[in-house]
Order: sequence, then C-alpha cells, then structure tokens
Amino acid sequence: MSAADSYDLSSAVCVALDAVANGVLVIAVQGATRHVVHVNPAFTTLTGLRAEALKGRSPLMLIGRDTDPEAAQELRSALMNCSDYSGELLIYGSDPGAGDQGAMWSRLTLRTLSGEPSLLLMTVESIEKYKVARTSLRSSEARLELAMEASELSMWEWNIPADAVYYNDQWRHSVGIEPAELVQRTDLVERLMLPANAPQVLDQLQRHLQGSTEHFECEYELPTRFGSPRWFAARAKVVRRDDSGAPVRVIGVLRDVSRRRQMQQDAREVEQRWERAVRGTSDGLYDWDLLTGHVWYAARFREMIGYSEREFPDTFAAFQSLLQEVDSPKVLASIRAHLENRTPLDVRCRINVATGGWIWCRLRGRADRDASGRPMRLAGSISDISAQIRAEEALSRSQDFYGTILDSLPLLIAYADRDERVVYANLGFQKFFDKPLTETYRQPVAEVIGEKRYLVIGQFVREALNGKPVETQGKFRDAHGRSLDTDATFLPHRDATGAVLGCFVAVRDVTEKRQLEAELRQSQKLEAIGRLTGGIAHDFNNLLSVIVGNTQLLARAMRQSPRLLKQAETALKAAMRGAELTRRLLAFARQQVLEPRVVELNTLIGGMFELLRRSLTGEIVIRQSLDPEVWPIKVDPGQLENAVLNLAINARDAMPDGGVISVVTRNVSIGAADRASDPEPLRVGDYAVLEISDTGSGMPPEVLKRVFEPFFTTKDVGKGSGLGLSMVYGFLKQSEGHVSIASTPGGGTTVCLYFPRTQSAIDRYSSNDSEVSALQGGGETILVVEDNEEVRTTAVEVLISLGYRPIEAANGQQALQQFTQHPEIALVFSDVMLPGGLLGANLATKLRERRPGLKVLLTTGYTESAIMQRGMLDGSLEVLSKPYKVEDLARRIRAILDEREENRRVPA
Repeated sequence: MSAADSYDLSSAVCVALDAVANGVLVIAVQGATRHVVHVNPAFTTLTGLRAEALKGRSPLMLIGRDTDPEAAQELRSALMNCSDYSGELLIYGSDPGAGDQGAMWSRLTLRTLSGEPSLLLMTVESIEKYKVARTSLRSSEARLELAMEASELSMWEWNIPADAVYYNDQWRHSVGIEPAELVQRTDLVERLMLPANAPQVLDQLQRHLQGSTEHFECEYELPTRFGSPRWFAARAKVVRRDDSGAPVRVIGVLRDVSRRRQMQQDAREVEQRWERAVRGTSDGLYDWDLLTGHVWYAARFREMIGYSEREFPDTFAAFQSLLQEVDSPKVLASIRAHLENRTPLDVRCRINVATGGWIWCRLRGRADRDASGRPMRLAGSISDISAQIRAEEALSRSQDFYGTILDSLPLLIAYADRDERVVYANLGFQKFFDKPLTETYRQPVAEVIGEKRYLVIGQFVREALNGKPVETQGKFRDAHGRSLDTDATFLPHRDATGAVLGCFVAVRDVTEKRQLEAELRQSQKLEAIGRLTGGIAHDFNNLLSVIVGNTQLLARAMRQSPRLLKQAETALKAAMRGAELTRRLLAFARQQVLEPRVVELNTLIGGMFELLRRSLTGEIVIRQSLDPEVWPIKVDPGQLENAVLNLAINARDAMPDGGVISVVTRNVSIGAADRASDPEPLRVGDYAVLEISDTGSGMPPEVLKRVFEPFFTTKDVGKGSGLGLSMVYGFLKQSEGHVSIASTPGGGTTVCLYFPRTQSAIDRYSSNDSEVSALQGGGETILVVEDNEEVRTTAVEVLISLGYRPIEAANGQQALQQFTQHPEIALVFSDVMLPGGLLGANLATKLRERRPGLKVLLTTGYTESAIMQRGMLDGSLEVLSKPYKVEDLARRIRAILDEREENRRVPA
C-alpha cells in the first residue's frame, strides 16, 4: 500500500472538500515527509494538475524557479513545523496530461485539519486578476504623481468629515514646507495655504463650498521658506457632497506663477524704456498702420528733413515724395519684399531735405503679422547715415574687397574679371559647387559652374561686364543634387574712372520663402480690396442717400419748371451712377447688398438672350439647353445677370475667330460622397446649375488656379481689369452658392454656377411697380432709426411727403425708448450700422421680442455681418440698399405694411 493510501478520509469529508470552490490539497504528515493524499476538482481546474499526478508527492513541487525564495522558505518551514501559513506565491502547473498552464499567482493557506493532527489542509486561490488590478492602480498612482510633479502643481485633498488634509510632495519645492509639517497645522487658512490678509480670497472659497460657484480660482501672494514671497494661482473644487449638499471632499492645487508675473512686470518696464528711448533717440522712428494708411513719425525725423508737421503729413506718400527718383524703386521693392515675407527691410536711400540738398538715410523696419502671416503694421527707424556713407566710401577705396565677412553671409558670392575668370568665391559658393577656391582661381566661369548652368548664367555675367546691373531668379541644383530657388544679382565693378573691371555675383537661397509667396499675395490682394471697399462704402452711400433723396424731393417740387426739373433729374442720374460704382466695388469684396428674390432661372436667362447677342461678335453662336423642370432659386437677379454677362464676354475674348457659347441649366443633388474629393466642397443638398461653356483657347493649369484672384488677367494692358471672375466668385459665395471652372489649352472653358434650391413661390415682382406714377403712401406711424443726421432728416422728409407720420431715433437705445412710448408704430425703418453696440439687425430682434410680427425694413450700404446676410437670404430681414430712390422706399414700405403675416418668412 502506498503512502498516499495509508490515510483513509471519510467519504463525507471528501465530498465536503470536493464542493469547495477554491483548490484544496490534503497533506499527510509522516515524520519528516509531507505528501498529498487528496486533491479536490477545483484544484485540478485551477492548476491543470490531476489528482493521480499529485497523490504521494510533496506539495513543494508547486514551487518553481521564479517563486520568491523567501516566500518559498516560509512555506517549507510551515509544512515542516505543521504551523499555520498564509501568503502569496507564484506556483506552477506541470501535469503533462492536463497541459502546462504555466506560472500563476496564488494565495496559499495552510491549516491543521480539525481532529487530525497528522493531516494538513492547504487551500489555493488564484489572485491573478487582483495582482493585475493592484499593479494597474499603483501604475496610475505613479503616473498621477509624475504628472503633478511635471506640472509643478502642489495638491491638497481635504476630507471634511474627518477634518484631514492630504498633501503631495510638491509642497517642499513650491513653498519650502514639508507635507508632514502641513499635516500638523490646525488653522484652516494655514492648512490650505490661503493668504490670511486677503478676506476676499476666503470669501470666494466659502462661496464655492456653499455651492454658489462652480469652482474656486484665485491668484495671491504667499510667504515661503526660500526667503522671499511668491505668487501662486490656486484652484479648488468640491468633488463630493452629501445628500444635503454639504461638501464632503475637496481637492485643490497651487501653481507657482511668480515667473509669469515677473515677465509681465518686465514687459511693463520694457514699454517704459521704449517710451524713454523714443524721446531720446537720434533716429527718426515711424509706425505705419497698413490697414488705415496712417503713419506716425517721431519728431526727430521731421528735424532731420527740416519740414513741419503741416508740410510733412502722417502718410507714406509724404515720405515717398522726398525720395530721390533713382532710389524710389529700390525702396518700394524692399518694402514690398519684406511685406511678402521674403527679405528683411534694411535699405539705404537718399532723401531730399527742406534746405534743397539731400541726405543719405537708412530705412529699417519689421512687420507685425496676424496669425495667418498677413502684415498688419510696419514699424522701424530712419537714420541719417550721411557721415557713415562718406566713411564707407573712403574705406572701400583704400582696402581690398576681400574680407572674411563675406564667408559668413548667407549668400553665394563670387567675383569674375573682364575675361570671365573666377578671381574670388566665398565659402558658400565653394560649398555649393563643391570646389575649393584653390581649384577655381583664374579658371573660366563656364568650367567652374558647368556648361549647362553657364548657358543660363553666362548672359547675365556678360551684361554686368558691359556695365548693366542684373537681378534674376532661377532654380539650380548644387553639387549634391539639391534643387534650390535662388535670387541672383550681377553687379559691375568699376574703378574711379567708371571703367568696368569685373563682375560681382551674389546669390541668395530663397527656396522656403518662395513657397509662401503665392498664397500670401493672394490673401493680401483680397484682404486689401475688402478693407478698402468696406471701409468707404457706408459713408459714401450715406452721402449718396442724402443727395438722391433731396434731389427727388426737389424734382417733385419743380414739376412746374421743366428746366429746373431737368437739372434735378440730371443730378439724380449722376448720383445713381455713383451708387452703381459703389455696388461694383463691393462685389469684389463680397460685401454688396443683395436684394434676393425667388426667380425662374430659365426665364431670367431667356430674357438675357438679346443682350448677350448684342454683346458678342457675329462669328459667335449662342446655344441654349434649358431644363424645363429646373428648380427655382433665391438670388439677386441683377447680380446674376452681371455674372452671366461677365462670363459671356470672357468667352467672347477667348474666341477671336468665332465659336460656340453654350448655356445649359439643369438640376443636381449633392450627396456626402460627391463632396469628398472637392477642395472647397458644397453643402449636401439640391442645386440649380447654370453652365456656360465655350470652344475657345482654354487655359493652362497655372492660369486656371489663379482665375478668381483679384486683378489677375491674361489680357493685354487696357483690355481687362482682372475683376470679372472675382466679382462672379464673390457674388456666388455671398449667395451661399458655389462656382467651379474647368479648362484645358485648346479645349475651351466651362464655368458652372451652383445655386441652392428654394421651396418658396416665384416672385412675380415687376420693375413697373417702381414707377413714380405708382407712388403710394399711407398714414401709418414709422420709426426712423439713423445715426447720420442728414440721412435721417432726408428719410423723414421723404416719409412726410408720402403721408406717413415719422418718429426719429439716432441709435438703438433711443429707438427702444421711442418704441415703448409710441405703441402705434407700424413699421421700423432702421440703418444697419448704429452706434452704441446695438446694430440694426439686433434692434429688429429685440423689438420683435416685444411685439412679434413687427414690420421692419433695414437699410445699409453694404453687408456688415453674417447675421444680416443670413436674414436676407432666409427672408427674415427686409433690406433696402443705400442710396435708394423715393419710389423704391415708397414701394418697399407699402409692400411690407400691406403684406399678410402668413406670407412672411417663407423658407428659402
């Protein structure tokens, strides 16, 4: 009988042990040996070791090579001494029949079997998940502590019911106090490191604890153990409250902001030093606002040139007028290159002074740019360097042109003599061609740079040797195969008599800067147009409104005097031509005031056929293919006609020998998949498309990608402004549409205009409705809101002449007061741009909150806000463009007053 069978456990004990969920081993004690006599099924499931593989063997077989030696020794001692044991060990399953389950972390307990001192009971419980969770928790705590240390945050956690505060280790670095010392403090202000002499800080914390604020945040100064106080930014938040809302747990952090506050103080000191320097410098400082054109000149500059402030105004044109004619192009080119982010601004020039002579000046500056890189201001100095120039000229005549300074410049510099042989090359030049000067000295230029390069560069060298300075650009590869964009200058070198001795060559690597030029130029053009037109439109249209209104009132009063009536009508026509000019300028910048109406695209295009026919040559054929089911659109008909006419004229110019222009309308639905490949995608939805194509010469890719740029044109000088397609692009974008263009050389051009589909009914408005004979007024009360007194007075006079009872207001606040005092007001006629921060569109919203359904008519010279633009398109705002005729105002007011409420705000 084996040792394993010498013990006969009762069946009741075996059944009880086999029902236990944890692994169980029964171990027999026989002298110095310990062997397994029973294994329950849970142990086999847990470890993979079967009972027949374990019975009669020592339980120490579970200990593998990676088990902690100390823990293993404790288990051995417990087995030998038959003492109780509990511990965590790495055990192993190695039963070949069940498969090796490898190492497993387990909790082992050893107890004497009750009533059987010669039997030991060992239980095995897997703690793998527990170990993983504990390791993850410790890792998370370590990462949190590391993050707190990296961000230099001193943290405290206040357990309010237990009145205990926990601190991290950062406190010893921030204030010089050990966390153990902070724990021993009893006063709350000292425990939470709050300033005792700042009750407002304590009030803020108390309000947060009471739930009045979302969090506590404040900056204050605290004493430290480092010998000087420091500034800290504190933030705290209640992270748990009880059922009654009382705070239970609060977490706060303290961050040292002393360095930031010192930097702010340093900045203020720098500003003060700058102000003192401006007053004491000998340079003429300037500051040019590129948006407004205003230039600030320091008093020292006017002292240098001898002109008074009245004789020399604060403009760049004033400075430009003093430049000597030969230096003016160089100065303007340097400023332009700097603003385009190509080169620093540091240029010498001669300036005429009041005494009749001239002085040498050095113009330096640096542009301040916005986030997109667009220059906003240009500031710098203008120094009198006449004495320096004389000294440099004397020095240059007495010394050789060689110098080590040339090697440190970021340029490729070389010198060739009259025979086109290389006499000097700086280090940059030598590295570019990978040839030291010892190999190139007195060698022909063609051999040094290579025959292929010489075919391009040789002509510039010869021109310089003939006495003509040359500036050029090119793309070359260096000795290592890198392709570089370069700016090169070839300058003749003359002796005292003017004879040419040789040629200087200076080449600059402009590869990175050149990549940004195209995008920068385009954004500058569009921004300049937008700011120019938008800035003048409002005031100019106000002036025209006064002129047009009063001229029409005079004309109505002079019907009995044909001669005076004709003069008034002539003045009115001139004013309206000025208004049309303003509208064209605003179209470039997408700030024109649109008067959208729901129209049939086919009807509008069909009505233009004769106009297009007269605008084209006899050799050009117009073909139309109009979809009879094309969807209605909401658009300004006049602007659409202008866009179509522009495209037709462009097509005509592309077909000087005749051809075909095709005009097609169709419907298209844009889905999400259609937008994926488009760099400027349309919104998903339905669109009516107007397609205009020609059989002309087409455009190459480099021209096609620039066609919408303002002032870009391929036509000869005087035959095109470069604004036609810019106007089309601006009009489509302002109408929430889209324009695309496709063209190939010799294959013609196709332009597609996309207009969003509208669900509104077709507007049957006729131009005959605006005839003077159809003027119709009324007796309603109208609130006129206009900050320009002359425009407001003119509008009031016009309304009085139409029979209405006008009430005046100069701004939004006055309008609100008048509206409250006069409940009989039937319509509000308001300018969009109003002083005081309450614009016309916002005023309309506030008034309609008080009286829903209130009739409102806005007037403006351009669309100042996206809110107003959306309101015009969706029909929630009625807008009348400045300047307006009396009949236009009468018709619009009467139409709005007579409009039924259910017909308003039809979705577009």
